[in-house]
Amino acid sequence: MKGKADQLAPLEELAQRSADGDENAFAEIYGTLLDPVFRYLYWNLNSREDAEDLAEEVFLRCLVNIGAYDQGRGPFKAWAFRIAHNLLVDHQRRRGRRGEEELQEDLGDGAASAPESLEEEERARVLREVLKELPSRQRQVIAMKYFAEMSNAEVAKTMGRSEGAVNALQHRALRHLGKLLEERGWK
Repeated sequence: MKGKADQLAPLEELAQRSADGDENAFAEIYGTLLDPVFRYLYWNLNSREDAEDLAEEVFLRCLVNIGAYDQGRGPFKAWAFRIAHNLLVDHQRRRGRRGEEELQEDLGDGAASAPESLEEEERARVLREVLKELPSRQRQVIAMKYFAEMSNAEVAKTMGRSEGAVNALQHRALRHLGKLLEERGWK
C-alpha cells in the first residue's frame, strides 16, 4: 500500500516540502509555473511589465501562504492560479481600462511565444484585439486553457466553477472568437 507522500502529484509534493522549509522545492514550483502564470497574466493584461510585476506578486503570495495550501481542496496549480486570478482582478479594478498605445508592447523574450514574422505579429495583434471583446469569464477560460495550458479541471477549480461550466464557457468563447476573427477576414 502506498503512503500519503506516494499519492501526491509532483506540485503538491513540492508544496508540502516547501511548507516544511525546503527552499529548493519552492524553486522547482517557481520554475514549473512561472511561464504559465506569466502567459496567463500577459494575455489578460497585454502589458509585459504589468504581467511580470503581478507574476512576482503571485509567487510571493504563494511562498508566504504555502502553509495554508490544502491539497484536499484541489491541485496546487489551481491554487496558484486562483491567486493569480484574484491579483489580476484587483489590478484591473485599480487600473481600469488601458489605452490602445499601451497595448502595443513587444512580446519580447519569455512571453507566450514571440512572433517571428510580420504575419505572426499581425495575428497576435488581432488576437489581443478580439480577446478584449470577449466577456471577462470567456477571456479568462481562453487565457487559462491556451496560454497557461491548464486542464479543464484546473480552470474549474481556479474559477470556482464546475468542469461542465468551463466546457460551456470554452465552447462559447471559441465560437465567439471564431466569429470575431472571421469578421476581420481571418479564417
